Amino acid sequence: LFYSIVVLPKVIVCGTSNRTLRTPLRFSFKVMMRTLLRKITWAWVPIIGTCAFSVYQGVPKCSARDVENCSAKIRDSGERNSGLTNKSKNKWGRSLFNSPIGDNADIIDECSESNSYCPPEWNALSAEAKAKLANLLTWDNLSKWEFNIFEVAELTNDPLLLVGWALLCGPMAQDAMQTSLEVKGDADDYSNGCVSGGNINTFRYQFHEHLEIDAQTICNFLREIERRYNRDIPFHNSVHAADVTQTTHCLLQLMGEDYLTSIFDSITIFSLLLAAAFHDVCHPGTSNLFQQNAQTSIAVKYENTSILENMHLAVGLSLLFGEGIQDEWDIFDGWINDDKVRVQEIMKESILKTDISHQSELLGDLELLIEQVHTVAKENNRYNAEIDEPILSILAQTFHEAKSVEGEDLTKTELEGKCNQLAGLLVGFILHGADISNPAKSGDLPIHWGSRVFDEFFEQGDKEKEMGLPISPLCDRGTVKLPESQVNFIKYVALPTYELLGSVIPRVKKEVVPNMSRTIEYWEGEKN
Repeated sequence: LFYSIVVLPKVIVCGTSNRTLRTPLRFSFKVMMRTLLRKITWAWVPIIGTCAFSVYQGVPKCSARDVENCSAKIRDSGERNSGLTNKSKNKWGRSLFNSPIGDNADIIDECSESNSYCPPEWNALSAEAKAKLANLLTWDNLSKWEFNIFEVAELTNDPLLLVGWALLCGPMAQDAMQTSLEVKGDADDYSNGCVSGGNINTFRYQFHEHLEIDAQTICNFLREIERRYNRDIPFHNSVHAADVTQTTHCLLQLMGEDYLTSIFDSITIFSLLLAAAFHDVCHPGTSNLFQQNAQTSIAVKYENTSILENMHLAVGLSLLFGEGIQDEWDIFDGWINDDKVRVQEIMKESILKTDISHQSELLGDLELLIEQVHTVAKENNRYNAEIDEPILSILAQTFHEAKSVEGEDLTKTELEGKCNQLAGLLVGFILHGADISNPAKSGDLPIHWGSRVFDEFFEQGDKEKEMGLPISPLCDRGTVKLPESQVNFIKYVALPTYELLGSVIPRVKKEVVPNMSRTIEYWEGEKN
């Protein structure tokens, strides 16, 4: 209350032209008002308004020179520490992990109560369930390829919300879990940077330090998204969405911290993970071909082109930026318009890449860009770019050089342009890979997911029979043989995707692709 009637009016009167200074003040005010409105009755509103107006009248005015001096100091500090210039930024952004907002994150944290925020869905769980989930949702566990999303789904009806909270709001989410269990967390467990966990190395994104976000607002959006997934659909439900979100995170982690932060900035990573959460929202449990044959309303609306993918995208973007937006889940409130446009572009390019009918085109485009980057890099004498050199290394070096080298080097300009195209395509390719990752998982996960997806296919086939529509491929339960269909899907869809992804991310080739052979071997054995 003191903040609202004494400090904030003075800031409003003084004004500021610097977004770094505006950010923590606006963020803190939003949190304060949300808490205030919960705890007071409307009978107090006139009293508070009168007090605030009285204080406002007595607040001394700040001169324009005072405001400019204050803004200049923060601006100079931000530019010194950020290491970024306008020239070094592009559509996909270069590393904003050292942004001015991050340098002043202590202000945001000091004013924010979101450090210890837990969603109601967490608070409603039993102590035993909380303890198990807190262990499952540690950063190291979430970064493991063998992560089992069904273990989470057994403990909660809201797997997408809790997994999304743990990833997008980590490590504060993990701290909040420990606090709610009244267990003192080890500070080293939640420190920034690279930590060891078995045979993996993980990097914490620390979005709260680099972006203007609020944990409660993020959870509100995830709740609204999860509500729109149909729990009765065997495969395309919120468990699948949570699995794809975690797998997308894992693929990013497999890139390694140095490459990841050199190639993708915090806005790109945040946007990609959020897109993964709603990439199948409102899925009806039937395919694009079914929509086209039945001439559904969405098939007509999207002219039989990536029908479901366009619908998923439209629902998500409407909730975030359009007609469906509400204050309680307005994640990007306060972001500048240029950043909002970037977020929408990243989400659009990523979700539309999940249309499996464009698989061959997507692989061809990525292979061509990889070859072009290698070719142009060879012609650039600054790199010893043999064809076997990891493409991530070329991307990282190129973006690093773009920040520090000035001049009109045409070869370098061409290389940077190709690298930007490749980085942009790679974002969508990672989400596509996560979407079809089930056969690449370990243990019994490929079998469990395989059974679920065919349950959904067969339900579609039954519906097509009832409606007198042509039965879609793989949907006739009377003729389709599950083992044979799984082997063909892996050999001609999943394996080529992950082999190409492995040529970009070496750890995928080493740690993930071998799982495909074991899955094929299992289904081959089931043919007899």
